[in-house]
Amino acid sequence: MTLPTHTPAKNSFTFPNSILAEKVSLEWQAGKKYSPSSMPLTALAYTAIDKIADRKNEIIEVLMVYVDSDTLTYRATGSEALAKLQEEKWGEVLQWAGARFDVAWQVTSGVMPVEQSPVLHKAIERYLQTLDEWKLAAFCVLSSGFSSIVLAIAVCEEYLSAGDAFIISRLEEEAQAEQWGRDDEAEMRAANMKKEIIDAERFLHLLKA
Repeated sequence: MTLPTHTPAKNSFTFPNSILAEKVSLEWQAGKKYSPSSMPLTALAYTAIDKIADRKNEIIEVLMVYVDSDTLTYRATGSEALAKLQEEKWGEVLQWAGARFDVAWQVTSGVMPVEQSPVLHKAIERYLQTLDEWKLAAFCVLSSGFSSIVLAIAVCEEYLSAGDAFIISRLEEEAQAEQWGRDDEAEMRAANMKKEIIDAERFLHLLKA
């Protein structure tokens, strides 16, 4: 198939650079019909143009929910070994993020809610405002996939690769799988999510090409 000239919402299907346009065009040449799973770059481009461009502030407001619910700020209580691993792996990323925004992240144990400081909220909001609709399209996939805005920022800033961030985000799930055994459906969902996350990272790299 040939690259369409318009998005599903009838917006002009244009790109921020020729490299991304070329890669999206290759998806269409290889496919018989549009499919988000087989055309991930196209799907992200559609999201940027049709769902984010005119709703940036609304999207950022939704993403800000992750500031107080970030996976990395909630530590396990039932396993000392897991809590130690989380402190090692998650603590390092939070320390980086704290230095990046010049404000510390508060951490809690179990499911007790933690409320990050207004200063941190403002810093994260300012950061998100610097992202255009194209980067935000990928950022939404990352933050949702990780359940962590910190890991999403770490990938966007190239502090972590998407693959490494995915592993870090799943410390608790992996510990449970080791203890109770692996579930085929859960493994399939995780594999699909990892693919989406890797595709989002590739999209970000193409934006910088």
